[in-house]
Amino acid sequence: MFNPPTLEDLQETRRANEKLVLKALESKPEWVETELAKTTSLALSHLRAALASLLDQGRVRRLPGTGTRAVYGLADPGLADVPATPLTEDAKRVRDYLEGRADSALYMSDQLRMTRDDVMAALSLLNAHGMVTCTFVGSLVIFRLKEAQALGQEQAPAAPVTGKKKQVA
Repeated sequence: MFNPPTLEDLQETRRANEKLVLKALESKPEWVETELAKTTSLALSHLRAALASLLDQGRVRRLPGTGTRAVYGLADPGLADVPATPLTEDAKRVRDYLEGRADSALYMSDQLRMTRDDVMAALSLLNAHGMVTCTFVGSLVIFRLKEAQALGQEQAPAAPVTGKKKQVA
């Protein structure tokens, strides 16, 4: 008798596929979708499901390709890997600024009259608390509060934006 997979089984499979995709993406900066499928030995449908999830999480980004070729790479929003310490005044200012809007770090620094480094430090701390998400528009990174944060609802911290972490200069 055939037992269909449970939702937990499907989620576990997707997470395992995501790990395979991330490992491959760490080995070189750009991957064409078909090469990624061959390298990971995933069916194209499974690869696309893993990529869609990783895109939603902000861990992977789609890069400009030629024609209809889908090209992917790791997403690096430029946030430092910091511990989730209590929010600083700068982090609270940035959080309040992002209420109901999305913006780049450079524009935020201009609007808040803060240095870009201070804005990035505040965003890194907000990210450690799982409060921000980012979207890539070309080479521009746009930050916003996660939906539950924007609505002012209290919830357990969500997974922070990941990717290669680096200290912002």
